[in-house]
Amino acid sequence: MTQPRIALAFGALAGGLLVLVSALWPDARNVEAGSNAAAIVNGQVIPVEDVEIALEAMASDSRNPLTGNAAEHALSRLIDEELLFQRAIELDLPRNASTVRRTIVMTIIDLAQSNEVDEPDESELQAFFNANIGFFTTENRYRIRWESAATEDGERSRPPAHPPGRLLTPSDLRRYLGEDLTLAVLIIGEGETAGPIENGDRFHWLTVTEIAPAGEPQFEENRGRVESLWRQRAAEESLESYIAELRAQANIQIQALPSE
Repeated sequence: MTQPRIALAFGALAGGLLVLVSALWPDARNVEAGSNAAAIVNGQVIPVEDVEIALEAMASDSRNPLTGNAAEHALSRLIDEELLFQRAIELDLPRNASTVRRTIVMTIIDLAQSNEVDEPDESELQAFFNANIGFFTTENRYRIRWESAATEDGERSRPPAHPPGRLLTPSDLRRYLGEDLTLAVLIIGEGETAGPIENGDRFHWLTVTEIAPAGEPQFEENRGRVESLWRQRAAEESLESYIAELRAQANIQIQALPSE
């Protein structure tokens, strides 16, 4: 179904909602003709627009065209959702159910952090990069040779988990060697060997065959990461400002806690 036909279908379905409400729910006859309310549930309005949005979601979720009772189904589901939501409020679930409370709090945090911020210009990003250059500093890279044996004087062999013969960062090496053996690599220089090191019921020898020193990070090579970190910081500042505003408007009383 093309977009114009979908729009026409929505219009036709939404246009008959008020008639549908009166027919299926006689108690809803007090909804005025032409009103934006598709239904009123315990005084809470369900707008016609919400039904249209539900119909659009149904159309996108289904490969088949909407049927004639799609509006009935959409409105019925919205009424059920409203009744369940009202019952949750009656039970004070936002406060008493930890998972519900956490979901609500995280939703508010997302809303606070999504506040529109100005787009940073190049000079602002460059200044931010210079002030936080430690976040973009790269690591030295190492090419190593690894041998192990069952005893200190035993025959050495290449372990099956030997890393590939390319330059690797310490983070990459940890995946192959583990933390202890990687630390042994990091404290020796190029051409030097660490060992024998007893680890995992075997003895190990690690030789650094090449070290590629980390270069000075460049803004252009890290521009995407710079902008991502800038937006993260902007979101955090937006949240802090939002919470500060809520605190300023709130009446908060705190009991003095005994000092340890």
